[in-house]
Amino acid sequence: MAVKAGKLRNLDEAIKANELYRRGDQSWRKGHLRPAFRLFLAAARAGMEAAFSTVGNFYHNGIGVKANPDAALYWYRLAYRSGAHSVANNIGCILRDRKKFGQAIVWFRRAVQQKDGDANLNIAKLYLHKGDLVKTCSYLDKTRRSPWATEQSKEEARSLLRKMTSMGADNSGTHRARKGRAGGAPLKR
Repeated sequence: MAVKAGKLRNLDEAIKANELYRRGDQSWRKGHLRPAFRLFLAAARAGMEAAFSTVGNFYHNGIGVKANPDAALYWYRLAYRSGAHSVANNIGCILRDRKKFGQAIVWFRRAVQQKDGDANLNIAKLYLHKGDLVKTCSYLDKTRRSPWATEQSKEEARSLLRKMTSMGADNSGTHRARKGRAGGAPLKR
């Protein structure tokens, strides 16, 4: 597990934590990932809230450190409680990967409330996994229309909607009735 965060007690500690973070950012920009991680972690341990989500991201993606989802969750949750609500989607992704779908949807919805349009795509994929085509289509449509979703997420949502339509689901998620049966005989009403 990751080392726990401290609290800044005075201006000198805040200045020191800020300097650690600044040096970490410089190392990261130069591609020196391990030293960057160590500096960001030191800043987070010193209580710098901006470093919480950064350390979570490094642990989540294995940047400069071995990937550790438990440590990532710890730092992401700390960041969220500190006001960095943009990490809600990341928390949802870790929970989804752990097959904790109900908890993941809660976090993805929190991300949507924070204007993270890409989280709608994650929700849609969970409903698709569950076989709920109505909710899948609804969230794909929300992704497609969201001003906060990335173009990549919008395109993926459009692609999934096209695939579902070609498989017989209309945009409401229901299956269209076929006009005929095998052998060409029409359906009787």
